Amino acid sequence: MKKLTNLRNIGAVAGAVALVVALVGCSSLVLNAASTTTTAAPTATSTHAAAAPAPAPVAKPVAAPAQPPAAPAQNPPCVGTPAGVKHIYVSIGAQHLWACTGDVLLTDSAVTTGASAITNVHDSTPMGTSHITGKSRNTVLAGRDVNGPWNDPVKFWMPFSGGVGFHDSSWQTFPYGSDLYKTQGSHGCVHVPVAVIAMLFDWAQVGTLVTIRG
Repeated sequence: MKKLTNLRNIGAVAGAVALVVALVGCSSLVLNAASTTTTAAPTATSTHAAAAPAPAPVAKPVAAPAQPPAAPAQNPPCVGTPAGVKHIYVSIGAQHLWACTGDVLLTDSAVTTGASAITNVHDSTPMGTSHITGKSRNTVLAGRDVNGPWNDPVKFWMPFSGGVGFHDSSWQTFPYGSDLYKTQGSHGCVHVPVAVIAMLFDWAQVGTLVTIRG
């Protein structure tokens, strides 16, 4: 995720053992984020004429209760994944991630992808199918574009397309899954909550498939 004015204090992480990834590092500092109707019973009316026999009651049809919406298919993003194959799916439109082994869902989570609405740089998360190419702990993601440099320490880093990958984003203050990603999102990476990326880091291997969809 990124904010144009986001400058990291490099000194704060200089003492940490970190791998500096000087590619498209992903970073951003973002602003984080029934009524009841009662019908009265009819009242009897009187007349001066002899009372006529009361008409037989007429049964009124009772409307059937509304049917609840059909439940969504079980783990729909995982359907069709070959048995035993690990595959991570990301929807940019839904700002969501699903991790599957075959058609079994391991976990899913809201995420934040690239800032696609910024026009002077290309920060959209690349779509298509690739695979995880590496795994690193306690890494610094560094880079620069026309809007300035960034230097972001992360706990977990799993690249899948050059300098684009999955990582945590402790500086992010708006909610994962928010539409704010369009202007305050990453430099192309997928920001994942730290508890989820920790799980994915232990589960995924180099070579695990990754599919990014619009």
